Amino acid sequence: MDIFFNPDSVAVIGASKRNIGNFVIRNLLAGFKGPIYPVNPNYTEIEGLPCFSAVEDIPRPVDLAIVLVPALSIPALLTACARKGIKRVIIESAGFAETGEAGLALQEHCLTIAKQAGLRIWGPNCMGIVDVLQGHFFTFMHPGIREEGLLPGRISLIVQSGMMSAIFLAELGRRGIGINKACSIGNRADVDEVDVLDYLLKDPDTEVIALYLESLPRGRLFAELAQKSPKPIVVLKGGNSPAGAQAARSHTYSLSGNSRLANSVLEMAGVTLAEGIFQMMEIAHTLTMIPQMNPACRTVILTLSGGAGILACDALEKRGIPIARLSAETRKAVGEIFPAWMPVANPIDLFPAVGVHGRGVVFERAGSAVLTDPNCDVLLIHYVAGLDETPDLKAFKAKADQSGKVLLFWLMGRKQGCKRFRQEARTLGIPVHEDVGRIAECLLAASRFKTHQSGLKGIDTGLTLPSASKRPPLPLREKVWDEFDSKRFLSLWKIPVVEEALVSDLKEALHQARETGWPVVLKGLMPGQAHKTEQGLVRLGIWDKPQLENAFRHIQGRLKPGGRFLIQKEIRFDYELIAGFIRDDQFGPCLMFGLGGIFSELEPDVVFALAPLDQDEALKVIDRSHGRKLLQGCRGTAPLKKKPMAQILVHLGRLGAAYPEIAQIDINPLVVSDGLPLAVDANVILKS
Repeated sequence: MDIFFNPDSVAVIGASKRNIGNFVIRNLLAGFKGPIYPVNPNYTEIEGLPCFSAVEDIPRPVDLAIVLVPALSIPALLTACARKGIKRVIIESAGFAETGEAGLALQEHCLTIAKQAGLRIWGPNCMGIVDVLQGHFFTFMHPGIREEGLLPGRISLIVQSGMMSAIFLAELGRRGIGINKACSIGNRADVDEVDVLDYLLKDPDTEVIALYLESLPRGRLFAELAQKSPKPIVVLKGGNSPAGAQAARSHTYSLSGNSRLANSVLEMAGVTLAEGIFQMMEIAHTLTMIPQMNPACRTVILTLSGGAGILACDALEKRGIPIARLSAETRKAVGEIFPAWMPVANPIDLFPAVGVHGRGVVFERAGSAVLTDPNCDVLLIHYVAGLDETPDLKAFKAKADQSGKVLLFWLMGRKQGCKRFRQEARTLGIPVHEDVGRIAECLLAASRFKTHQSGLKGIDTGLTLPSASKRPPLPLREKVWDEFDSKRFLSLWKIPVVEEALVSDLKEALHQARETGWPVVLKGLMPGQAHKTEQGLVRLGIWDKPQLENAFRHIQGRLKPGGRFLIQKEIRFDYELIAGFIRDDQFGPCLMFGLGGIFSELEPDVVFALAPLDQDEALKVIDRSHGRKLLQGCRGTAPLKKKPMAQILVHLGRLGAAYPEIAQIDINPLVVSDGLPLAVDANVILKS
């Protein structure tokens, strides 16, 4: 990969004296230090450089070729590059998979040629590579973008869309956000986001990686890289809107739709998900300026307005950022500059003190007191620029760094004052935002990443699974197993299931009910069908013989040939959960956990994670559920015993991952009684 970013020499196939073929040459001349070889049979010279009729006419070795010729001519060019000894090619031309079946076939043909020749292809249909720090612009972007104030920085971008990469660069420059590398990967015929992410994770000039992606074909490898990443990763993912899930046989499958699985797995891997372009940019920018932070993120707010303090509290608490409790020492120190009638509390409203001492003194003394407070991790200052003297930002930043605290500004005020303030803050590495909601989002991203980082030690995403010779054989080969066969198989993997038995007639049902003890549940099982309630094949709350006889006749009238009866002990429970396994096309074996029963239908609250996982990761999955307040005990119910629940997830993940034949496992509901989870219904579904 390093040759793509740091070639010794570059050939531009399709160079020109105008338009994009000329832009590439001009971009290279402005910053690339090695030899540049234009290739076009229609010219002898371009921008003062000798132009060659064919790549094989170049008299010296070439590391990298940038290609801008029509798509149909590229297979022959790849063959010529191979003969020349060029091993890296950036195809910026369009006309491939994005155009339909014929373009896809052409793209696959190019990839076949490249693999046979030992070439690596970047693109096609991309805008190439920009390395601001080195001045390498291997792209047909207009050369004017270099003049729009691109600042060197510590963020590197990976962008699937070609034009979006140019838009990102323009917006970053306009907002004064520094950039290191921008990688437009286009159709990803060969080099993809996983290759580039792996490279940037080792790049000493990159501190934060931001990505715009529309799909993740190698999602599992991407998530595994992110899981162990020492650098924050921010992803803006297109294609999250509902497109209509396919008809599904299990809740696990349907609940994974609309990017829910991908987003959940990425978040579990420590990735920050952005919802928009500017949010992605600003979160990434702020993360470069918060290398150290206590993940508890206890925040103190300094403001000149009581209303602003209230709004800041609302924004922070909405995202789970705690408002710090000031120490007695801090309250005393700040109280010395406050009027006697005014108590000291967080948010700290400085306005009454400013009238006595002036803004500079008040901000300095209050800020110094807060930055020594052991209960404070973050100091957020609401500041209005351009009114009078400005705080000593350099001294503020030095004190924050010395005390290990994060300093941020919520900035308002007059245009020129804000501009000067931002420029000084940027040089000092102090995050400044116009919106307190964005500050809360950035702090949440930093807090979550630091929490994830602190738990990296000991994580193993490749847990050893039993070999094929040591695992229990699959008892059935039908695609959809009924719940009796499914739960019997789950019990072999130490997943607790309800007491139950198959019965063939009413006499056996009565006998089993007496053995089990009333009340009981009677179900009708149909081959190849997972859902029973909708077909009237489930009767709950059966307390005596007449009720059982009535239920038996009711279900018997609805059973089709091949059906059978199942009688279960009815379990008193507090609430229902759902657990599942799915073999996803992009992420491979994955686990699901969340609220079950009607909650899974009305308002899905589920978390996905890569499978298999260990006990610690399983506990993290449980804690990420939005319904965790219910699981902690509510209205007299016992809290969920998390360790047994985590063990179920561990066993379920190992089970699913151990059998490539299994496509889905659905445990719904997984009832919780006295804090203990128990599977009362389940289905195993094999791949077609």
